Amino acid sequence: MLYYYINLIKLYVTYNFIKFKLIINLNNSLTNLILKIRQKLFSIIYPIIDNISANQNESLRHYICNNASGNILEIGAGNGSNLIFYNKYDNLVLIDNNFDLIKQIDKSPSYNLILADMKYLPFKKKSFDSIVSSLVLCSAGNVNTTFNEIDMVLKSKGKYYFWEHTVFSNKLIIALKSFFIYIWQFFTNGCDYNIDNISNLESIKWGHIKIHKKYSRLINFLGIYYIYGVITKK
Repeated sequence: MLYYYINLIKLYVTYNFIKFKLIINLNNSLTNLILKIRQKLFSIIYPIIDNISANQNESLRHYICNNASGNILEIGAGNGSNLIFYNKYDNLVLIDNNFDLIKQIDKSPSYNLILADMKYLPFKKKSFDSIVSSLVLCSAGNVNTTFNEIDMVLKSKGKYYFWEHTVFSNKLIIALKSFFIYIWQFFTNGCDYNIDNISNLESIKWGHIKIHKKYSRLINFLGIYYIYGVITKK
């Protein structure tokens, strides 16, 4: 009789374990499907927004790309909008975690395309003289993880050129936008338009920062404005 109950308990435990694994696998499959849908939508939406704002953002792209030199890494390269602004480099590497976006970049022997996430940069320590980012920190999730990765692969005295957006310090605007942020993030690859990137960038301890502001009518209605500049590694 004891043997019977032991086997019954084993059967119950095995059943629930299998049931648990099926639920986990189903949740993972659903999460991956949603992520693919979001990335596909963003790969369609982003080029449209980029074309609309191209003229107004040209000076910002010129600043971050034209100043970069040596071995350059661009994180969150998207569909390659910055490519035409690079003019002095020994090696150029472009990464993005959105396959549907990065495949829009024409292949060329003059640069390398890598499908990778900014949270896990697949490079050796101190590999790059310059690192460039444009409008990517808003979707980084944990920006400190990204900053640590940049610090790891950037050479001593290397430069990190950034162009990002940050929120107006108006609590009412932030509160109002919070009602719509999840809808916004679904279509914009997780972009947090309430992110305070000035505080984020100024929190970096491994470099000296120069930061500038630029206001744009195209994004003012979202309660945000542009910031750009450079962090020189100590």
